[in-house]
Amino acid sequence: MRGFCIIMGFDGLGWFLHQFASIPLPSHVLGLLLLSAALFMGIVKLEWVEQSAGFLNRHMMLFFVPLLAGAAAFGPEIGSSWLAAILSLTAGTLTIVILTGLTTKMLVKRKERAGDEK
Repeated sequence: MRGFCIIMGFDGLGWFLHQFASIPLPSHVLGLLLLSAALFMGIVKLEWVEQSAGFLNRHMMLFFVPLLAGAAAFGPEIGSSWLAAILSLTAGTLTIVILTGLTTKMLVKRKERAGDEK
């Protein structure tokens, strides 16, 4: 339960910053960035949030139900611009896949070079 409270606390802090500090990022993204920073700095221990994060990951599909319901409600509007929707989804997905692959390749090469220097 402690881990869930920590995760929700950082999410709430992200909402607070978004609302009152006018930071132009979605509140959930701000909360995730703050939680990640706290984990990297050792302020929050991974063991504290690991079980709750695993639970949330296992049931992640439930978080997409509102999105799917909204997509169904706006089906006619999406249907009228289906070509633009398909092109943007395809281009966005390809961009993410390519950037992820290049980043992974760069990190593997860096790790190999660091291993060779030892």
